[in-house]
Amino acid sequence: MFIYWIIFVALAVGALLNSEAGFGRSRPAFLLVATIPTAMMIGLRWKIGPDWNSYLDIFNYTKLFSFDEAIGHAEPGFFTLDWLLHQVGAPFWVLNAICGTVFTIGLSAFCRRQPNPWLAFIVAFPYLCIVVSMSGDRQSLALGFLFFALNAFEDGKLTRFVALVLIASTFHGSVLLMIPLCLLSHTTSGLQRSVLLLAGVGLGYYFFREAFTVYAHRYSNEKIQSTGVAYRLAMNVLSAVIFLAIGKRFAVPAHVAKLWRNISLCTLALVVVLALVPSSTAVDRFLLYFFPLQFFVLSRLPNAATEDRHAAGQVTMLVVVYAALVQFVFLNFGTFAPAYVPYRSILGA
Repeated sequence: MFIYWIIFVALAVGALLNSEAGFGRSRPAFLLVATIPTAMMIGLRWKIGPDWNSYLDIFNYTKLFSFDEAIGHAEPGFFTLDWLLHQVGAPFWVLNAICGTVFTIGLSAFCRRQPNPWLAFIVAFPYLCIVVSMSGDRQSLALGFLFFALNAFEDGKLTRFVALVLIASTFHGSVLLMIPLCLLSHTTSGLQRSVLLLAGVGLGYYFFREAFTVYAHRYSNEKIQSTGVAYRLAMNVLSAVIFLAIGKRFAVPAHVAKLWRNISLCTLALVVVLALVPSSTAVDRFLLYFFPLQFFVLSRLPNAATEDRHAAGQVTMLVVVYAALVQFVFLNFGTFAPAYVPYRSILGA
């Protein structure tokens, strides 16, 4: 687990040194210390993650696909990507490298929008970077495009936002949940919002109705369970409560504040849903797309909690310690920790 902590410590140093100028917000430093090492860690892994064998089986199976079969799949983006890699004779690790790169670039682009990019990234690192992106290739690609979509939403570019979410949904259809949630949070033209909402939902249903049918059957009729979902939900609930309490101090545009308020309320609603639905995996799938709330809130917390620079530094340290605790608990006590520890790379395989 040495590599996990090396990257974590580098991120922690960046978070603690963050300032309006200098190393903390240096784009080259962020690229060299955060983005590239994380993308390499994810993309060059070897036999890491509980879903390694499943994705390897999918990759080998798609070698038998025609282009029409790949593009006609319920998740056409991912299966077409697999098909294209087979056409050039690329090995399995290249698929992981592409997924890891898209995910990390998207996450970095989102974090760069926050007052302390390093702090946002370090909050994402223990669960999203290590656990999710090094196991679920489809979710990694969907999240990568979702981060770009959230940036487009912040800029008020709703057409681009919808297009990016639709691209993300070709890798994992469940991300389409974000279209109505985000568009209903926008405060500009009601007509534009309604048209894009109807278009997004209509296109999503037309192209991904097969995936929706699979998800609906799986999560309503089968008691599929995800271990640790209550803890992950608690992590998001913490950020939701913080935002609902002091979100006005974040000084963000009205439509952005409304989006994170709605995601906060949806997070709290998932607490009730978790007790009612037969499959905790259903909650886990949707919770995954609410995780950016943590990066947004906790990276802004130091400046929102206090105007005193020294006190803000102490709050930053608390957030870093919180992220370290999450990483320590998972790597040492997580149910699937043995699938990630020790870290193995294709370079040494």
